[in-house]
Amino acid sequence: MRFFSAGARAAGMLSIMGLTAACTETLDTSVGCPDLCSNQLGVIETITIDPVVLDTSVSAATGLGTELSMLLASRGDTIDSRAVIRFDSIPERYIKSPTDTPVVSVVDSARLRLRIDTVGAKLPGPILVQAYDVNTDAPDTLTSAVAALFTPDRLIASKTFAPADFKDSINIEIPGPAIVARRGQRLRIGLRATGQGSIQFRIFSVEAGGGALLYFRADKDTTVRPIILGPSSRTPTNQATIAFSLSDYTLLVKGPPPGPPEALNVGGLPARRVYMRFDVPSFIGDTAQIVRATLLLTQRPDRSGEVADTVRVLANVSLAAKSVTDISRAAQITAGTTLDTLKVSPADSGLKTLEVAQVIALWRSQSAEQTPRALVLVSTTEGQAPTQARFFSIEAAPELRPRLRISYSTRKSRGLP
Repeated sequence: MRFFSAGARAAGMLSIMGLTAACTETLDTSVGCPDLCSNQLGVIETITIDPVVLDTSVSAATGLGTELSMLLASRGDTIDSRAVIRFDSIPERYIKSPTDTPVVSVVDSARLRLRIDTVGAKLPGPILVQAYDVNTDAPDTLTSAVAALFTPDRLIASKTFAPADFKDSINIEIPGPAIVARRGQRLRIGLRATGQGSIQFRIFSVEAGGGALLYFRADKDTTVRPIILGPSSRTPTNQATIAFSLSDYTLLVKGPPPGPPEALNVGGLPARRVYMRFDVPSFIGDTAQIVRATLLLTQRPDRSGEVADTVRVLANVSLAAKSVTDISRAAQITAGTTLDTLKVSPADSGLKTLEVAQVIALWRSQSAEQTPRALVLVSTTEGQAPTQARFFSIEAAPELRPRLRISYSTRKSRGLP
């Protein structure tokens, strides 16, 4: 990352692109127009400026297990993503009647139900889903130790699904003895999916409000209620929030290649986001009536994925105060403001645009002395998908750097049209 001094930018800060008619002009979209047509008689000016003084890619730092869905993917030599689901409270007894609580000695009709998110799924043919016993005392953050448990002797169950089976949920039958052996203890299941060619799909996690369910009967008497367990984690014992997140999580055995350090990288696995700090002319930030504001980005191609891949990028406003000097931390303190999203193919290149008028509108409610004017670019599937978008930074050639195109009027409003 690099700071550009105000003096170095002074000569080329503002370049007037042209004048247009008043609010009768035709705009492509209204997403970026919070003050649209507030002055029917005012002249609208459009300028393109180079206001970015700092831009850099940082880790999304959302924490292991905080993703809304877990990625199961096998894409050749580029991606191997699995999932771990914890059931740390397998009951030792079950309720047969108010006065009878026998030990779980027989398990029948056991199955693991997974809710499927098919958005962005790649299902070219039959998919083999395997469930492994991945109980271990190794730290969950030690990926290699957990991945090493996906061995034939730990295989619990497997099932082949046709692409048509992936609708809203799938079920994997679990052998009863695998549950009986863990009664009164914990059962942690590792999931792996493989198929012919590149495959991927996502499983909703507990953070999405509906994680996996482990269903089984502990009694052959069908009048006895079955046992239904959701993901749960008893560790770490003194940090409930982290324990909840670790109830289920993505195990990234191998991720896509990282983007160039000098590029602005959004998305990918592990997830990245972009922090951008701006220095805009005071009359635009404080007094001008903004008709439209567009962030201009030049995309760098990433051809490590597949041509059909896409990623959606949106701009959040940074709420981090000036006292937050750690950029990585500041990039996590954000609020969603824009209705616009930028959809790109990672392999594409060239000029891309994202409407950000709502961000500027929020800047007006902030003191620039207390809260730096900054936005954060994030992927809409952050931490859930391997795709990433790459853009040129302010360290690139002038014609490739991020810019801001603003249409505005300095005439005072005389009321709603």
